[in-house]
Amino acid sequence: MNIREIERQLGIPRANVRYYEKEGLLHPARSANNYRDYSEADAESLRKIQLLRRLDMPIETIRAVQTGEVPLSKALERQARLLEGEAVRLEQSRALCRSMLADGTTYAALDPARYERVRPILSGQRVSEPPAPARPPVEGAVWANDRPWPRYWARTFDLVLANTVVTVALALVFRFSVLTVGRGPVNVLSIILAWALVLALEPLLLSTWGATPGKWLLGLVLRDGEGQKFRYGEMLERTWGVLADGFGLCVPLYRQYRLYKCWRACSDGENAHYDKSRELQYYIVSPDWWGVRAAGAMALILTLSVLAKTAADYRSLLPPNRGEITRAELAENIGDVSKRVFHQLLWVNEEGYELARQSICISVDDGDYVEYVYGEPFADEPVYTVETDRDGFVTALTMTAAGGFSGKGSWREYDYEGDGAFWLPVQRAEVLVWAFAGTFGSGRTLVESPVTRGLYQDENWDGAPVSAGGFTRTAALEMEGYYSASSTGGLMMPKESAESGWFRFTVRLERDESAGNPRDGG
Repeated sequence: MNIREIERQLGIPRANVRYYEKEGLLHPARSANNYRDYSEADAESLRKIQLLRRLDMPIETIRAVQTGEVPLSKALERQARLLEGEAVRLEQSRALCRSMLADGTTYAALDPARYERVRPILSGQRVSEPPAPARPPVEGAVWANDRPWPRYWARTFDLVLANTVVTVALALVFRFSVLTVGRGPVNVLSIILAWALVLALEPLLLSTWGATPGKWLLGLVLRDGEGQKFRYGEMLERTWGVLADGFGLCVPLYRQYRLYKCWRACSDGENAHYDKSRELQYYIVSPDWWGVRAAGAMALILTLSVLAKTAADYRSLLPPNRGEITRAELAENIGDVSKRVFHQLLWVNEEGYELARQSICISVDDGDYVEYVYGEPFADEPVYTVETDRDGFVTALTMTAAGGFSGKGSWREYDYEGDGAFWLPVQRAEVLVWAFAGTFGSGRTLVESPVTRGLYQDENWDGAPVSAGGFTRTAALEMEGYYSASSTGGLMMPKESAESGWFRFTVRLERDESAGNPRDGG
C-alpha cells in the first residue's frame, strides 16, 4: 500500500504517518521506484500507535513499549497517573481563571502574588507530533495531497490571471502589446512578469487568506500539520520551489518533465520537493464537484482574459493625444504611432517637416556633401500640410507626393530602383491617418474603420471620399507615362514608350463635425 491508501484506510493524515516513521515507530519497505510500500503489519502498527496516542502517551514511551524495554502494563499505569495529574492541573487552572474573572481585574492592575495560593500542578513535559486533525475541518471535505489535477488546474488559473494582469498592464501603461511589437516578445515578457507577480502575491495570500484565487475557485485550502496557515517566509520559499522544481523555471521540455515528475509523485502519495520542508495538508471542499467548478472557472477566466487582453491590445494602438489636437500634438501622435506600430517610419516636427533620425553626410551629384543633423529637418518640403480652426485645433491634413521625368535618365525624387521605378509613400500616409483618425473613437474602430483600411489598394486611389467615425479620407493618384506594377503597395513603373511622365499622389483626411468628443474605449 502507498501512503494515500494508508491515509484513506486508517484516517490518519500523512503528516502523522511520516512523523511516526521519522521517530522510528514505523519502518515501511521501499519499492523499486523508491516509494514507500506499507504492509498489513505496518497498518496494524499504526492502529496500535493511534490507540496509544489517544491516551496522550509520549512517543518515547510508545517506542520503549515497541522494543520491549517497558511493559505495556507499566506504561499504562504511568500514563494513568499522568492523566490524573493533568486533570487536577486543569481543574486548578479553571478555578484560577474563575477567581480572576470574579475579581474583575485588568492587566494593568493584575497582582500575581494575590493568586499564588491557587498554583496549578505542572505536569511532566510531553513530546508529541503536530496534532494534525484526523479529518479536514470542513464538513464534506477530503484530503487533497494526492489529487494532482485539482492542484494543477488551480495553479493554471492563478498563472492565467497573473498573465492577464501583466499583459493588460503592459498594453495600457507601456502600450506594449501583440498588435504593436508582435506575439513573441509579449509572450516571453509576460511569462517572466507573471511569475514575478505570483512570487510577490502568492506567499502573501497564502499566509493571510489561506488560498489563492485559483485554489479558492476550486475549493482548495492549504494548511500546515497543525491546521494553521503558513508564515509568509515559508510560502515564499515554497513558491520559489514551485517555479524551480515544479515548472523547471519554464524552460521548454524541461518544464514538461518537471510537471510530469510532480504529478507522478502526487499521484503516488509523495509530496513534491518544495512541500517537504514542512509537512502540509491540502483539503478540497465539495470534492465530487471539483470538475464542474474547474470547467466553470476555466470558462469564466478565459472569457475575462480574452476580453481584457483584446480591449487592452486595441487600446495600445491609440495615439497619446486624443480629442481636438494642436499641430504639436499631431506631430507627437505621428512620432508615437510610427514608433510603436510602423517601426520608426516617420519623425516630424510641428510644421510637418521630416526630422533626421541620425547625423549623417550624404554625397550629392556635384560631389559636395550635405550634412544632416539628428533632430533637424532634412527635406525642402513638409511631409504634409495642416489646416486648423480659429482655436488652433487640427481639422484636416494633406500629404502630397509628386515627381516625374523628362527624357531618359532624368528620374526625379522617388526613383528607388535607379530605373525610374518608385514606390508611392503609402505607408507614410497610413501613419498620418492613424495618428489623426485615432484621436476619436476606440482602438477597434481605428483598426476596422474603412478610413484606415484599403490605402494599399490602388482601386481606392480614385479620389472617392470614404467616411467613418467622424472622418473623411480621400486618396487620389494622377499620372501620365507610368503604370501600376502592383495592385497593392504602390509600385509604379515608367512606360517603355513614354518620353516623359509625371505623377501626383494625394491623401487627405479631414475631421467632420460629427466626430464629437473622444471616447476612451479600447
